[in-house]
Amino acid sequence: MSIIDSDEADGLLRQRLATLEARQDRHVGERRRDRSCAARGWQKFIQAAVAFFDTESRGHEDPLVETVRQQPVAALRFMRIMLVSGSFGSLVVCALCWIFLYFFWSSSCSCQRPLRWWLLLYVILQQLQLPIRFVTWRRVHRLPLNMAGNVELQAEVQRFTSSLAWRWSKNISLFTYGWFVLGIVWVLNSDFESCMETHRMTVAVIGQAFARAVGAMLCFRMCLEAHVPEGPPKVEAARSEEIYALQVLAFRSEMAQKHATCAVCLCDYVEGEVLRRLPCGHLFHRRCADEWLQRSCRCPLCVQSIRDFRI
Repeated sequence: MSIIDSDEADGLLRQRLATLEARQDRHVGERRRDRSCAARGWQKFIQAAVAFFDTESRGHEDPLVETVRQQPVAALRFMRIMLVSGSFGSLVVCALCWIFLYFFWSSSCSCQRPLRWWLLLYVILQQLQLPIRFVTWRRVHRLPLNMAGNVELQAEVQRFTSSLAWRWSKNISLFTYGWFVLGIVWVLNSDFESCMETHRMTVAVIGQAFARAVGAMLCFRMCLEAHVPEGPPKVEAARSEEIYALQVLAFRSEMAQKHATCAVCLCDYVEGEVLRRLPCGHLFHRRCADEWLQRSCRCPLCVQSIRDFRI
C-alpha cells in the first residue's frame, strides 16, 4: 500500500513539475515575443525617423543652399550659432512656460482673452522645432570649419533642406509667426487687471521673441554681411593642370531635373554630351567650362574660385 502511495506521489510531483516547466516555457515565450514586438516597433520608428530627416522632396532649392555656396565658412558659423542659441532659448522658454501654466492655469481662466491657450500652443510649437534643430546641429557640427569642407557642407545642406523634416519645420515656423501676431493683438486688446500674471507672462514671451529676432539679425550682419566683398572679385585665370584635374562626366537624362542648361552658352544638354563638373557642384559643357576657366578661375554661377576647394 505504501509503495502505491509513493508511486502516486511521485507521479503527482512529476506532473506538477511538468506543469511548472510548461508555464515557465510559456512565460519565456511571451517575453520573447514582447521583446521581438518591441524591437520591431523600435526599428520601424528608427526607419520612419531616418526617412523623415533624409527623404528628399521635390521642389525648388532652398535659398540657404545658395548662401552656403557663396559664403560657406561664414554660413556654417552663422548656422552653428543660431542653432545653439535658438535651441537653448526655446528650452528655457518652454520650461518657464510649463511651470507657469502648471501653477496659474486655473487662475488664468478669468482673462478677457485666451492667453493661457496662446502660451500653451506657443510652447508646443517651440517643442516641435527642437528635434529638427538638434538633428541639424549634429550634422552641421561635424563639418570642418575650413574651405576644404565646402563640397561636403553644400551637399549636407542641400540634402537636409530638401527633406520632409525641413519642409515641416518651415510650415511650423510660418504658423508660429501667425500665432505670434495673434498673441500681440490679444495682449494689446485685453484687460491687464483681469489676469495680471498671465498678461505679464505673455508680454515676457513676446519680448524675448523680439530680442531673439534682433540677436539673429545682428548675428547675420556680423557673420555674413561682413564677408561680402565691396567690389567685384579679382579676375585670375586657372592653370591648365587645374582645369584638366576637374571631373568630366557624360550627361544623362535623369540629371535634367537639376542640370538642364549650360549657363555659359545657354544651350540645353543632350544625352551623352561631355560635361565638366566644377568643385562647387555646377555643371557646364566641357568646352564652355575650359574656355571660361582660361579667363577666370571662378564659377560662372556662384563666383567661387576652384582653388577654394583644395585641401
